Amino acid sequence: MEKKNKPKYGSLSNILFTIRNIIRIDKVLLVSMCALVFCTVAQPIVTVYMPKFIVQFFEEGRGVNDFLLLVVVFGAVSLIIGQIKSFADGYFPRMKSLYRSMRLGVEMCMASMNVDYKYLSSELGQLENEKAQHAISNPSTGVEQIVVRIVECSANLLGAIVYIFILSSLNPLVILGLVVCGAVSFLTGNLVNKYRLKHKDTISKIDQKTYYSITISKDRAYAKDIRMYGMYEWLSSLMQNYVGQMLTWNKKISLRIFFSEAVDGLIAFLRDGLAYLYLISLVLAGSIPVSEFLLYISAIAGLSMWVSGFARNAILLNTASIEVSDFRVFLDKAEENLRQEQPKREFDVPMSIEFRNVDFAYGEHIIFKDFNVFIGKGKKVALVGVNGAGKTTLVKLLLNLIEPDKGEILLNGIDSKQIDLKQYFSQFSIAFQDALILAYGLDVNISMRDSNDTDQQKVDRVIAEAGLDKKVQSMKKGKYTSCEKYLDSEGTELSGGERQKLILARALYKAAPVLVLDEPSAALDPIAESKLYESYHAMTKNKTSIYISHRLSSTKFCDEVLLLDGGHIAERGTHNALMQQNGIYAHMFEVQSHYYAQEESGEPA
Repeated sequence: MEKKNKPKYGSLSNILFTIRNIIRIDKVLLVSMCALVFCTVAQPIVTVYMPKFIVQFFEEGRGVNDFLLLVVVFGAVSLIIGQIKSFADGYFPRMKSLYRSMRLGVEMCMASMNVDYKYLSSELGQLENEKAQHAISNPSTGVEQIVVRIVECSANLLGAIVYIFILSSLNPLVILGLVVCGAVSFLTGNLVNKYRLKHKDTISKIDQKTYYSITISKDRAYAKDIRMYGMYEWLSSLMQNYVGQMLTWNKKISLRIFFSEAVDGLIAFLRDGLAYLYLISLVLAGSIPVSEFLLYISAIAGLSMWVSGFARNAILLNTASIEVSDFRVFLDKAEENLRQEQPKREFDVPMSIEFRNVDFAYGEHIIFKDFNVFIGKGKKVALVGVNGAGKTTLVKLLLNLIEPDKGEILLNGIDSKQIDLKQYFSQFSIAFQDALILAYGLDVNISMRDSNDTDQQKVDRVIAEAGLDKKVQSMKKGKYTSCEKYLDSEGTELSGGERQKLILARALYKAAPVLVLDEPSAALDPIAESKLYESYHAMTKNKTSIYISHRLSSTKFCDEVLLLDGGHIAERGTHNALMQQNGIYAHMFEVQSHYYAQEESGEPA
């Protein structure tokens, strides 16, 4: 289990990653970190040496001028250190948070958009995305926490080295004992860290479920269903269950932390007590003067503090490092996807599409086995079948959003795996039923580009072709009106039919060689749907088109109908030919025609 959960990147690698990013993003932040390390060590040193020099002044019977000079020197040094610390305390807290949230947080968003969709939609991808999000979610986690711990550990290590130098004239066994005690404290505390690492995936899954249930409960899109179906108690019980599981794990971890700190406290008591007894015996024996005693007693206390601090902060750094490793793993996935670019290819249009001996299964559930189909260049094909027949899965395979377990998918005879992914995506205009609608202008939602980079004349044309022109005329800012009220109170809220017309306009604007419409008319009435397909038929010359629809009115305008059943093409032909076969398709069409007639006449079904 531990080997399986071992992070990809170790602590040293993650420290160097953090420092490189800080240098790249904000060099002044690195300066403030160094300033904090310096001040954290320098201020206690002044405090350690001042009593020693004051007592030594009286031991040597020196004059008042020397004493005043001593006070001035210590005051000036304290003032300089204080000014440096004031700068660091003002800059560091703000900018380390900005480094996490606004810099690496943005890069996390970019990675989420660039990462391979197949990976992102998988269970592993969702879990790793959740862990990466957790690493940048707040100041107490990975990305920001490792910055804090780098400062703390550096200060502890530098302080320990300086204090060991101060104590170097004492018995080396004293220094060795202090260091060994610190190492034991670190090893004890690290057992807690190993326990966290061992159960990290389990805790992350619980965290993922908690976040999901909370998101559903506060999402406005689900508000009507939650109220109408009385889901409150069920959702509340889910959240309480997940929170309870998380609290149980936190208790297990907290109990181990308690025992670790108890051991650390016992070690500190024995360590400091024996060191103090040793120094007292030296001063009583006259082996060292009182001024040296004060210096050493303070230095031993300080060294204990630095060693214990280093042990504690090294454990916390290691914890943060594990989370930073999760963050980097997700960034690597995006980089891998971007690096997989292949030489661009020239494609003749219209295009042919072929599935050759394709197998695909969701776990044990087989969808396709040795599936074969060829769609000729420029053909308009309707893909029909009952729910669960595999229509949407077939389209996802075609779009390269999921990979077949076996077989090939070819465009113009070229295997999709041999085509650059971005170029491959550019060959398709796709109208998903549940596509993204942004809280920006209608023109932006159609072009999916900034308004200044949008061909506005082309937008006007596809608005008319998709039947959105009357809607645009009714909006206050025309096509520049926001499609949501989230960012603009003067925005509009599109109806279901208007949203699908917008999605269609987006597909027409892209004007790719292959058009795929996944339930493009589900929110339209049968008459509006028929008119849409009649006009759409004229828009798709020289394009290969695939329609997926539960309604069969679209099939009349297609060159061919493919009826999926049981993971294979059960029936294939024109609408008229399939009606004459009097098979599955003919039965489905007759049933739907009956309902269409009732809906158009207003009679109850």
